[in-house]
Amino acid sequence: SRYVTLQMMGKVAPDSSDAPWETVVYDKNDSYLSVPDTEDGTVYMDEYVSFLVNKYGYAIDGGINGYFLDNEPENWFSRFPSAVSSPITASELVSRSSELAGAVKDIDPTALVYGPSVSGIDAFIDINNAGDREQYRNDYSWFIDYYLDGMKKASDACGTRLLDVLDVHYQTEATNGLLQPIINSNDNLSNNTRMQAPRILWDSSYTENSTTAIMHNQYIPLIPTLEASIDMYYPDTKLSFSEYNFGGGDNVSGGIAAADALGIFASYGVHMACMDPNSADIRYLKAALNLYTDYDGNGSGFGDTLIQSNNGNDIMSSVYAAVDSGDSSVMRTVILNKNQFSPKTAEISITSGTEFTSAEVYYFNSETSSVTRAENIESIENNSLSFEMEPLSAYILVFREAAEEILPDDPESGNNESTGTSVSGTGSDTATVSTPAKTSFVPEHVDASTYSSAAAPLPDESVSESSEAPVTETAAAISGSSVSEEISSEESSGSPNDENEPDKTVPAAVKAIISVLVSAVFIALFYVLISDLIIYKKKNK
Repeated sequence: SRYVTLQMMGKVAPDSSDAPWETVVYDKNDSYLSVPDTEDGTVYMDEYVSFLVNKYGYAIDGGINGYFLDNEPENWFSRFPSAVSSPITASELVSRSSELAGAVKDIDPTALVYGPSVSGIDAFIDINNAGDREQYRNDYSWFIDYYLDGMKKASDACGTRLLDVLDVHYQTEATNGLLQPIINSNDNLSNNTRMQAPRILWDSSYTENSTTAIMHNQYIPLIPTLEASIDMYYPDTKLSFSEYNFGGGDNVSGGIAAADALGIFASYGVHMACMDPNSADIRYLKAALNLYTDYDGNGSGFGDTLIQSNNGNDIMSSVYAAVDSGDSSVMRTVILNKNQFSPKTAEISITSGTEFTSAEVYYFNSETSSVTRAENIESIENNSLSFEMEPLSAYILVFREAAEEILPDDPESGNNESTGTSVSGTGSDTATVSTPAKTSFVPEHVDASTYSSAAAPLPDESVSESSEAPVTETAAAISGSSVSEEISSEESSGSPNDENEPDKTVPAAVKAIISVLVSAVFIALFYVLISDLIIYKKKNK
């Protein structure tokens, strides 16, 4: 996919560092130049889009798939004070967004428009302009609602959908037990917290230890809340996280958290997501991405049809499964062990019309930051098996039906690294997996031959879900005593794709009180320890 960010701030950096800011105009209202005039002090966004379409073709023909309406507008004033005189208001942002989106759609109606690309929960609430929020507080619960409603009204007025994808940025704000941000930390407390942090995306029973989450827990979990806003104010708008990160690029906990986030995105049908690393060393983040997109080094991926799975409400593990649409002979299951010191035995049970008899195994763990191939599993009977997971490990199991011959171990296979050793371990933890086929995701941009002309009006439903889904079922349950040993302060939760989980929503006020009390206890214990140390030193003197 190809994406381009369009300038919407009103000013753009000049070619020369000595020159003043140049002016951005969305709609030129004149003929477009194939070679823009670089001396007129103005940059026309529609002329830019026209240039890209002429060079690469329409989106539907393989050109630029989508355009972002600038980047983090809530930060323009703080980052570019010489170009922006004041923080942007909600009404101004909607006005600019609708105008620029209209310019894009006039040129390429097949391209997707992404916005507002704001970053963090505070920005979702009021685009970091608390004073302006008073203008819409009584009618909308947060800025996201105001933005969606404004873009929907602008779309209705011009007769064209102006916003295809609600795009947001999110980097974890979680802190460890000592109230230190985990994003740049790799101590054991931070690593444990990091592997739980993706639960803020989906789990209503999870209380994150961060000021933002405690103060604004009515908006958590994030993905269901964002989807509820979409359903209410601009139905059929897609959701994307064009920047996300839970830290730990050089630590296995970061790889596990990233792999968990990707499974969550799949479970909720998130349209697109892009990793935004905060450090130069991102080998474990790459491993997580490769686990889903290139586990064997030959471009093999997770699959396009999600399979129902269930990890038995175990917060120390996650499981996600998928097949390729129309093919139930191969099922891929990602399974994670978040225990730092304890191995885990996964008792995997697959409910399916397909009999799986063997599986390839790929993994990364604390010893290897590249997706590595282990020995094949050759002894699957009745779609059930016991699988041993090392502490702090992530696996993808590629199950194959009896009729398909599995290739022998190849020392050159796997992504970047390979090994002939098997993944093994011991422990009392158990896991079961069973799954029915559920949702089929079709590529966003179909082949150009589907339409006679890229500029022709699109049908109401240009992208449809498959009417038939494979009959494979998979569900997983994982539980064990190590949960209380490693993270005693966390509440138990289910998997994001556990449909049978009872409603466990905790009232926002109660969550806030609990979180504050937990933080207060940590602080009090810290000060008690410091006081005792001071008294001890004085006595020794």
